[in-house]
Amino acid sequence: MVDYIKQICFDMIGEISFSDIVFGTVISIEPITVKISDKLILNENQLVLSRNVSDFTAEFTENPEFSDNPSNPEDFKKRKKYIVYNSLKAGEKVIMTKAMGGQLYFIMERVYTKDGGD
Repeated sequence: MVDYIKQICFDMIGEISFSDIVFGTVISIEPITVKISDKLILNENQLVLSRNVSDFTAEFTENPEFSDNPSNPEDFKKRKKYIVYNSLKAGEKVIMTKAMGGQLYFIMERVYTKDGGD
């Protein structure tokens, strides 16, 4: 009986798709849409973007002077904020993870190509 229940559980788990790696192409940015196939185009409600494919702000020092104390107030005064323009563009290929159930896709990264599509 126990073996029968185990087999049923293993069969059920085997049928569930927890997540998949999916490739797509960005169709538009405002609003963002990504085409996975001729039959499936994702909209902004279905997409979550990582920092790798988004604009973001980062702090840097112009002349870094390495010290033993990274929270040194003098080093902190030398920091400047810069915007890193890293958002997606139409036509770029992306790598995504599909959440269980396929209702939500997390865009992890662009697909690197040797012809400059990085």
